[in-house]
Amino acid sequence: MQKKLLSVPALLLTAVLVVGCNTSDKTEDSDAQKNEPSNTSAEQQQPSSKDKTVDESQETPTSNATNKDNTDNSTKKEQEVNYVQKGVDKTEKAKESKSATQDYKIQQLPGFTLSQEEPGKDMLVSNDNAEVFMRIEAIDASQSSYADAKTSMQDYMNAVGEISSLTSEDLAAFKDIKNIEGYVVNFDTEKVIGVVFEKDGLITKLTIHDNNELDLTDAMLKMAATISKK
Repeated sequence: MQKKLLSVPALLLTAVLVVGCNTSDKTEDSDAQKNEPSNTSAEQQQPSSKDKTVDESQETPTSNATNKDNTDNSTKKEQEVNYVQKGVDKTEKAKESKSATQDYKIQQLPGFTLSQEEPGKDMLVSNDNAEVFMRIEAIDASQSSYADAKTSMQDYMNAVGEISSLTSEDLAAFKDIKNIEGYVVNFDTEKVIGVVFEKDGLITKLTIHDNNELDLTDAMLKMAATISKK
């Protein structure tokens, strides 16, 4: 009987210990779950790599389109110009330049500088010799007439010297021209050329001064043929 009485407290003590251990384990598990960081919201906010791929592929066409537009614009502002200098055929890439005060633009070859001479007149000057140049006067067709511009040019050229008319071959570079006339006065080593033409709503007068040393007449005429309204 005494043995039985002793075993009951032992059983009770064992039960208490078991319950205590279970409670401790549950508490630790619960604490671990509380302390464990939750990644659910972060995972929901971050797009999957598949979604990123889709987004990037959708953005690419816009970037490509922008690059294509920039390339097209750059190409339109550059043009290859063929000309003859001292009997040698040359090809150079000209870049678009715009008059600061007049309503025209021109494809300008390297080796020249475009600047204003006075209101209504620009000078396209050779960087090698300032005495070799092309004067440009572009007038809106609504403010003048081709006949008046032609008469003015003839008067100027007659004052320079004995004039000869330029041939259609000399002026072959000018395309889509409504009207055009050209004159030349030759000296021993120099020459003066006057051209007046109507194109793109502009009446343009050109005065070219050149010499045999540089012989840039053809180059300047080829540039003049690219003149158009802004």
